[in-house]
Amino acid sequence: MTMITTRAPAYAVESVDSALKILRMLCDVKDLRVSEVAERLGVAQSTAHRLLSMLVHHGFAVQDGRGREYRTGPMLLEMGFAAIRDMEVRQHARPILEQVRDKVNETVHLGIPYGQEVLYVECVESRRQLRIASRVGAFLPAHCVGLGKALLATLSKEELHNLYPVKELRFLTDRSLRSRDELERQLERVRRLGYAKSRGESDEGVASLAIAVLDRRGVGRAAISISAPVFRVTPDLLPVWLEAVRTAAAAIGARLWGRPGVV
Repeated sequence: MTMITTRAPAYAVESVDSALKILRMLCDVKDLRVSEVAERLGVAQSTAHRLLSMLVHHGFAVQDGRGREYRTGPMLLEMGFAAIRDMEVRQHARPILEQVRDKVNETVHLGIPYGQEVLYVECVESRRQLRIASRVGAFLPAHCVGLGKALLATLSKEELHNLYPVKELRFLTDRSLRSRDELERQLERVRRLGYAKSRGESDEGVASLAIAVLDRRGVGRAAISISAPVFRVTPDLLPVWLEAVRTAAAAIGARLWGRPGVV
Protein backbone atom coordinates (compact mmCIF):
# COMPACT_ATOMS: atom_id res chain seq x y z
CA MET A 1 0.00 0.00 0.00
CA THR A 2 1.56 3.25 -1.07
CA MET A 3 1.27 6.85 -0.07
CA ILE A 4 2.28 9.86 -2.16
CA THR A 5 5.52 11.26 -0.80
CA THR A 6 7.24 14.13 -2.58
CA ARG A 7 9.83 16.62 -1.45
CA ALA A 8 8.36 19.77 0.11
CA PRO A 9 8.64 22.91 -2.07
CA ALA A 10 11.43 25.31 -1.24
CA TYR A 11 8.99 28.16 -0.57
CA ALA A 12 6.00 26.62 1.17
CA VAL A 13 2.86 28.71 1.73
CA GLU A 14 2.05 28.07 5.35
CA SER A 15 -1.71 28.67 5.15
CA VAL A 16 -2.04 26.37 2.12
CA ASP A 17 0.06 23.74 3.84
CA SER A 18 -2.17 23.91 6.93
CA ALA A 19 -5.36 23.70 4.86
CA LEU A 20 -4.08 20.63 3.03
CA LYS A 21 -3.15 19.01 6.34
CA ILE A 22 -6.70 19.60 7.54
CA LEU A 23 -8.02 17.88 4.41
CA ARG A 24 -5.89 14.87 5.25
CA MET A 25 -7.30 14.90 8.78
CA LEU A 26 -10.86 15.03 7.46
CA CYS A 27 -10.15 11.97 5.31
CA ASP A 28 -8.76 10.05 8.31
CA VAL A 29 -11.52 10.68 10.86
CA LYS A 30 -15.29 10.91 10.74
CA ASP A 31 -15.61 14.17 12.70
CA LEU A 32 -13.11 16.91 13.54
CA ARG A 33 -13.30 19.72 16.11
CA VAL A 34 -11.58 23.08 15.99
CA SER A 35 -9.62 22.22 19.14
CA GLU A 36 -8.29 19.02 17.54
CA VAL A 37 -7.16 20.90 14.44
CA ALA A 38 -5.46 23.58 16.53
CA GLU A 39 -3.63 20.99 18.62
CA ARG A 40 -2.46 18.91 15.67
CA LEU A 41 -1.32 21.90 13.65
CA GLY A 42 0.16 23.72 16.63
CA VAL A 43 -1.84 26.90 15.95
CA ALA A 44 -4.33 29.03 17.86
CA GLN A 45 -7.98 27.93 17.80
CA SER A 46 -8.90 31.16 16.03
CA THR A 47 -6.50 30.27 13.20
CA ALA A 48 -7.87 26.73 13.01
CA HIS A 49 -11.41 28.12 12.86
CA ARG A 50 -10.53 30.47 9.98
CA LEU A 51 -8.94 27.64 8.01
CA LEU A 52 -11.94 25.37 8.54
CA SER A 53 -14.34 28.17 7.61
CA MET A 54 -12.54 28.64 4.29
CA LEU A 55 -12.76 24.91 3.57
CA VAL A 56 -16.49 25.02 4.33
CA HIS A 57 -16.88 28.04 2.03
CA HIS A 58 -15.37 26.11 -0.89
CA GLY A 59 -17.26 22.89 -0.14
CA PHE A 60 -14.32 20.82 1.08
CA ALA A 61 -15.82 20.54 4.58
CA VAL A 62 -19.24 20.79 6.20
CA GLN A 63 -20.35 21.44 9.76
CA ASP A 64 -22.76 19.26 11.70
CA GLY A 65 -26.10 20.62 12.85
CA ARG A 66 -24.66 21.96 16.10
CA GLY A 67 -21.75 23.68 14.39
CA ARG A 68 -19.20 21.99 16.64
CA GLU A 69 -17.71 19.35 14.36
CA TYR A 70 -16.55 19.23 10.77
CA ARG A 71 -16.52 16.43 8.23
CA THR A 72 -15.66 15.93 4.57
CA GLY A 73 -17.67 18.06 2.14
CA PRO A 74 -19.13 17.31 -1.30
CA MET A 75 -16.19 18.87 -3.17
CA LEU A 76 -13.86 16.15 -1.89
CA LEU A 77 -16.23 13.51 -3.23
CA GLU A 78 -16.41 15.29 -6.59
CA MET A 79 -12.63 15.44 -6.78
CA GLY A 80 -12.41 11.77 -5.84
CA PHE A 81 -14.76 10.76 -8.62
CA ALA A 82 -12.88 13.00 -11.05
CA ALA A 83 -9.64 11.27 -10.09
CA ILE A 84 -11.00 7.77 -10.60
CA ARG A 85 -13.23 8.43 -13.60
CA ASP A 86 -10.49 7.89 -16.16
CA MET A 87 -8.28 5.61 -14.13
CA GLU A 88 -6.30 3.24 -16.31
CA VAL A 89 -6.95 0.46 -13.84
CA ARG A 90 -10.72 0.77 -14.37
CA GLN A 91 -10.38 0.80 -18.14
CA HIS A 92 -8.38 -2.41 -18.15
CA ALA A 93 -10.24 -4.10 -15.31
CA ARG A 94 -13.85 -3.74 -16.46
CA PRO A 95 -13.93 -6.52 -19.09
CA ILE A 96 -12.00 -8.83 -16.77
CA LEU A 97 -14.44 -8.19 -13.92
CA GLU A 98 -17.30 -8.94 -16.29
CA GLN A 99 -15.72 -12.31 -17.09
CA VAL A 100 -15.56 -13.13 -13.37
CA ARG A 101 -19.20 -12.09 -12.90
CA ASP A 102 -20.28 -14.24 -15.82
CA LYS A 103 -18.49 -17.23 -14.32
CA VAL A 104 -19.80 -16.97 -10.74
CA ASN A 105 -22.91 -14.77 -11.17
CA GLU A 106 -22.10 -12.75 -8.07
CA THR A 107 -21.07 -9.12 -7.63
CA VAL A 108 -17.41 -8.39 -8.40
CA HIS A 109 -15.60 -5.31 -7.06
CA LEU A 110 -12.25 -3.66 -7.69
CA GLY A 111 -10.73 -1.56 -4.91
CA ILE A 112 -7.56 0.46 -4.40
CA PRO A 113 -5.72 1.29 -1.15
CA TYR A 114 -6.36 4.65 0.48
CA GLY A 115 -4.60 4.86 3.83
CA GLN A 116 -6.54 2.82 6.38
CA GLU A 117 -9.41 2.51 3.92
CA VAL A 118 -10.23 0.95 0.58
CA LEU A 119 -11.76 3.00 -2.22
CA TYR A 120 -14.15 1.01 -4.40
CA VAL A 121 -13.45 2.10 -7.99
CA GLU A 122 -15.28 -0.41 -10.19
CA CYS A 123 -18.04 -2.99 -9.94
CA VAL A 124 -19.96 -5.47 -12.03
CA GLU A 125 -23.14 -6.52 -10.26
CA SER A 126 -24.60 -9.99 -10.18
CA ARG A 127 -27.59 -10.63 -12.43
CA ARG A 128 -29.46 -12.28 -9.57
CA GLN A 129 -32.47 -10.48 -8.15
CA LEU A 130 -31.02 -10.71 -4.63
CA ARG A 131 -27.46 -9.43 -4.94
CA ILE A 132 -24.81 -7.23 -3.33
CA ALA A 133 -25.10 -3.71 -4.72
CA SER A 134 -22.26 -1.65 -6.16
CA ARG A 135 -20.03 0.20 -3.69
CA VAL A 136 -18.24 2.32 -6.29
CA GLY A 137 -17.14 5.61 -4.74
CA ALA A 138 -17.37 4.27 -1.19
CA PHE A 139 -14.51 4.30 1.31
CA LEU A 140 -14.56 1.45 3.86
CA PRO A 141 -12.10 0.46 6.61
CA ALA A 142 -9.57 -1.87 5.01
CA HIS A 143 -9.62 -4.30 7.96
CA CYS A 144 -13.41 -4.77 7.63
CA VAL A 145 -13.53 -6.00 4.01
CA GLY A 146 -11.90 -8.75 2.00
CA LEU A 147 -10.42 -6.28 -0.51
CA GLY A 148 -8.71 -4.38 2.28
CA LYS A 149 -7.34 -7.42 4.07
CA ALA A 150 -5.92 -8.76 0.80
CA LEU A 151 -4.07 -5.46 0.35
CA LEU A 152 -2.96 -5.17 3.98
CA ALA A 153 -1.46 -8.67 3.77
CA THR A 154 1.07 -7.32 1.24
CA LEU A 155 2.53 -4.95 3.85
CA SER A 156 5.46 -5.63 6.14
CA LYS A 157 4.92 -5.51 9.91
CA GLU A 158 6.61 -2.11 10.05
CA GLU A 159 4.42 -0.73 7.27
CA LEU A 160 1.31 -2.07 8.97
CA HIS A 161 2.24 -0.49 12.32
CA ASN A 162 2.96 2.83 10.61
CA LEU A 163 -0.47 2.65 9.00
CA TYR A 164 -2.13 1.63 12.28
CA PRO A 165 -0.17 3.37 15.07
CA VAL A 166 -3.04 2.78 17.51
CA LYS A 167 -3.93 -0.78 18.48
CA GLU A 168 -7.68 -0.18 18.68
CA LEU A 169 -9.55 -0.38 15.37
CA ARG A 170 -12.88 1.16 14.41
CA PHE A 171 -15.58 -1.41 13.73
CA LEU A 172 -18.70 -1.55 11.60
CA THR A 173 -20.44 -4.69 12.90
CA ASP A 174 -20.12 -7.11 15.81
CA ARG A 175 -17.95 -9.31 13.59
CA SER A 176 -15.46 -6.57 12.64
CA LEU A 177 -11.88 -6.87 13.87
CA ARG A 178 -11.37 -4.64 16.92
CA SER A 179 -7.59 -4.62 17.44
CA ARG A 180 -4.35 -4.50 15.49
CA ASP A 181 -3.26 -7.77 17.11
CA GLU A 182 -6.38 -9.51 15.76
CA LEU A 183 -5.71 -7.99 12.37
CA GLU A 184 -2.10 -9.19 12.32
CA ARG A 185 -3.17 -12.74 13.15
CA GLN A 186 -5.72 -12.71 10.37
CA LEU A 187 -3.25 -11.27 7.87
CA GLU A 188 -0.86 -14.13 8.62
CA ARG A 189 -3.66 -16.50 7.65
CA VAL A 190 -4.31 -14.50 4.47
CA ARG A 191 -0.65 -14.83 3.48
CA ARG A 192 -0.67 -18.54 4.22
CA LEU A 193 -3.86 -19.27 2.26
CA GLY A 194 -3.23 -16.78 -0.54
CA TYR A 195 -6.60 -15.04 -0.30
CA ALA A 196 -8.69 -12.97 2.12
CA LYS A 197 -12.24 -13.46 3.31
CA SER A 198 -14.81 -11.41 5.18
CA ARG A 199 -18.11 -12.49 6.62
CA GLY A 200 -20.49 -9.94 8.05
CA GLU A 201 -17.62 -7.60 8.96
CA SER A 202 -18.73 -4.55 6.98
CA ASP A 203 -22.43 -5.35 6.57
CA GLU A 204 -24.52 -8.01 8.23
CA GLY A 205 -25.23 -10.86 5.85
CA VAL A 206 -22.49 -10.05 3.32
CA ALA A 207 -19.54 -12.34 2.63
CA SER A 208 -16.62 -11.90 0.24
CA LEU A 209 -13.41 -13.43 -1.05
CA ALA A 210 -10.57 -11.26 -2.35
CA ILE A 211 -7.08 -11.33 -3.84
CA ALA A 212 -4.61 -8.47 -4.28
CA VAL A 213 -3.11 -7.39 -7.59
CA LEU A 214 0.61 -6.64 -7.31
CA ASP A 215 2.90 -4.43 -9.33
CA ARG A 216 6.43 -5.39 -10.44
CA ARG A 217 7.84 -4.68 -6.98
CA GLY A 218 5.26 -6.78 -5.17
CA VAL A 219 3.28 -3.76 -3.93
CA GLY A 220 -0.46 -4.22 -3.62
CA ARG A 221 -1.93 -1.75 -6.11
CA ALA A 222 -5.51 -3.03 -6.27
CA ALA A 223 -7.65 -5.96 -5.19
CA ILE A 224 -10.54 -7.96 -6.66
CA SER A 225 -13.37 -9.43 -4.64
CA ILE A 226 -16.44 -11.56 -5.17
CA SER A 227 -19.24 -10.78 -2.73
CA ALA A 228 -22.60 -12.40 -2.10
CA PRO A 229 -25.24 -12.88 0.59
CA VAL A 230 -23.80 -15.09 3.35
CA PHE A 231 -26.33 -17.87 2.84
CA ARG A 232 -25.14 -18.38 -0.76
CA VAL A 233 -21.45 -18.70 0.14
CA THR A 234 -20.83 -22.43 0.64
CA PRO A 235 -17.53 -24.38 0.86
CA ASP A 236 -18.02 -26.03 -2.53
CA LEU A 237 -17.90 -22.59 -4.19
CA LEU A 238 -14.45 -21.73 -2.82
CA PRO A 239 -12.37 -23.46 -5.56
CA VAL A 240 -14.47 -21.88 -8.33
CA TRP A 241 -14.29 -18.39 -6.81
CA LEU A 242 -10.56 -18.71 -6.13
CA GLU A 243 -9.77 -19.74 -9.68
CA ALA A 244 -11.85 -16.87 -11.03
CA VAL A 245 -10.27 -14.11 -8.92
CA ARG A 246 -6.74 -15.46 -9.29
CA THR A 247 -7.06 -15.53 -13.05
CA ALA A 248 -8.53 -12.01 -13.03
CA ALA A 249 -5.84 -10.61 -10.73
CA ALA A 250 -3.10 -12.12 -12.90
CA ALA A 251 -4.67 -10.66 -16.05
CA ILE A 252 -5.00 -7.16 -14.58
CA GLY A 253 -1.48 -7.31 -13.19
CA ALA A 254 -0.12 -8.32 -16.58
CA ARG A 255 -1.98 -5.56 -18.45
CA LEU A 256 -1.05 -2.75 -16.08
CA TRP A 257 2.34 -3.67 -14.64
CA GLY A 258 3.85 -6.15 -17.07
CA ARG A 259 3.37 -9.39 -15.25
CA PRO A 260 0.78 -11.26 -13.19
CA GLY A 261 0.96 -10.61 -9.47
CA VAL A 262 -1.25 -12.35 -6.93
CA VAL A 263 -1.17 -12.54 -3.14
